[in-house]
Amino acid sequence: MLTGSYRKRLEADLGRWVGEGLVSPESAATIRRSLAQEGGGFKLPALIGLFGGLLIASSVSAFVAANWEEIPRVAKLVMILLGLAGALGITARLQNRGSTGGADAAATCGTLIFAAGVALVGQMYHLPTDWPGGALLVALGALIVACLLRSNGALIIAIVAIGCWAGGRWDEGEGRAHLLFWLPFLPALWLAATRHNRLVHHVAALALLGWFATLPGQPAFLRFDYGLLAYGLAVSTLFVALGALALERGGPGLLTAFLPWGLIGLILSLNFELIRILDPSEAKAGTAHSLNYVAYALALPAVVGFGLLARERRFAWPLAAALVMSLLVPVLFWSGGAVSMAGKIVVAALILSIAIGVVVAGAGGGVRRLSIAGSLLFAIAVVTLLWQTIGTLLDQSLFFLVGGAALIAIASGMRRLLAKFSKPMEAAP
Repeated sequence: MLTGSYRKRLEADLGRWVGEGLVSPESAATIRRSLAQEGGGFKLPALIGLFGGLLIASSVSAFVAANWEEIPRVAKLVMILLGLAGALGITARLQNRGSTGGADAAATCGTLIFAAGVALVGQMYHLPTDWPGGALLVALGALIVACLLRSNGALIIAIVAIGCWAGGRWDEGEGRAHLLFWLPFLPALWLAATRHNRLVHHVAALALLGWFATLPGQPAFLRFDYGLLAYGLAVSTLFVALGALALERGGPGLLTAFLPWGLIGLILSLNFELIRILDPSEAKAGTAHSLNYVAYALALPAVVGFGLLARERRFAWPLAAALVMSLLVPVLFWSGGAVSMAGKIVVAALILSIAIGVVVAGAGGGVRRLSIAGSLLFAIAVVTLLWQTIGTLLDQSLFFLVGGAALIAIASGMRRLLAKFSKPMEAAP
């Protein structure tokens, strides 16, 4: 699905290209008509209709809640079933009329009514308290609606409910891996891959990332040691590599949603590493867990595959180099090198180099989110280094001086190299 930012950029480029004579006005008009046929963006009537349906459902819920004790149980069940049947009936009617957005809004409201009905039935008949089981039941019902009626809203509810169910079972199991998560999630993931809806893609990617986050178990979160940080860094690297490869090769939209969430994890993990290594009480040798090796076994091939399979080298190689350097940071902790002054300098230099690599990749591939993420990582790292110095202030000043001089030298060399390669192109007829 084409995003609004892409459309605005393309519209500006079309105007410039027509003015420069690169594209004829007729061709520009044809491109605009093609984009209009593809649709994309928010469907305003459907969105307003969804909000209206939610308000009506809220009104009915408030009315029922106000008179709940006086309503007989049979009447309560009938009201729930009538509301569900009415919403799904409206969905079918709107689909027959070709109003896919309105049908999706009605199906979403019907799914919410079903979810509320599950909770109310449990309350009416005093069923044993098992909210994760109720979440699973809601997820299964929402999956059916999403599959039969092609409702994106119902699919989002299903994915969220699956995540709640898995999280509840994980908490009950004292942090043991909840492998049954994949039974309902795989069909939901397949449905998400077939949809052209960015919100569905991002919710599915976030749910998958959440499951990965639960694998270390509760004790690891209580300790919050270097093994947990290394695991988070490896998973984030895996997500960035898969998302970047899908983006560069025109892969599934679902995989491209992995990129922003992986970048967020990368920024958080690297900056936590930097903060802890500069803290005298926290700068100590770390320990690698078995899960770290599993995560690295997934992340490293993904990074190498991205670097080899991507067609745009200016985009792929700087980002792949940055990801490899990211995976090297925990190695310094495991080796004990982070305790020394030299280790602190190396980690700080690595993180700043990673930030620059991400920015270069974003500029080379025209991916603004990468440039923003790299700039954010660089800015936070610099602020952290100013807050907690490496050695004395004089040492810190020398570190920044050497780093700045190196960057200026690299920038000068790159400018000369680009100028050298651009001359034959300019001289060509």
